[in-house]
Amino acid sequence: MKAVIRLANESDALKMLAIYAPVVRETAISFEIEPPSQTEFEGRINNYQQQMPWLVCEINGELLGYAYATPYRTRALRSGFLLLRI
Repeated sequence: MKAVIRLANESDALKMLAIYAPVVRETAISFEIEPPSQTEFEGRINNYQQQMPWLVCEINGELLGYAYATPYRTRALRSGFLLLRI
């Protein structure tokens, strides 16, 4: 078994959503009401990767997890803060 961690790209969005969507639908830990669409998730990957990493973990070629960083808040008072999610 070999684990590979690499930068995510938009072709990973559907597999990442397969992990994320149940968290949104079935728990109270997400700050979203509905899972984002594939297009929305691809946009997040592309937009945030410009400044912060989005990583995926593959084992034997299968995407099994991901982690990413995004700005904590976009308002001026909180600029410079980051939010890391795993």
